[in-house]
Amino acid sequence: MSEVQTGRKKRTRYEIIHDILSQCENGAKKTWLMYKANLSYELTNNYINKLVEKELIIQKDGLYYLTDKGRKLLELLKEYKEKKQALDKVTAQIKEIYGED
Repeated sequence: MSEVQTGRKKRTRYEIIHDILSQCENGAKKTWLMYKANLSYELTNNYINKLVEKELIIQKDGLYYLTDKGRKLLELLKEYKEKKQALDKVTAQIKEIYGED
């Protein structure tokens, strides 16, 4: 459950969790999470179960919502995602200059 192929780019587990948590800010159905996070039904269930178990999201009236703990994690994951994107750009430039694929 660490990386998922999306087109040509793989997402880390943290990026997938970010995508799920960001959808839960205002409440989201499981199918909405599945489509927005671009995951299979099985992977969606695995992630949701883990996030509920860790008390990062709760289910209420058929929707999933962030908990306070989930909000804190989402903020950290936003920072992680921004820094990873910046690092990916630098890595691409290094590879371009150095000549690696």
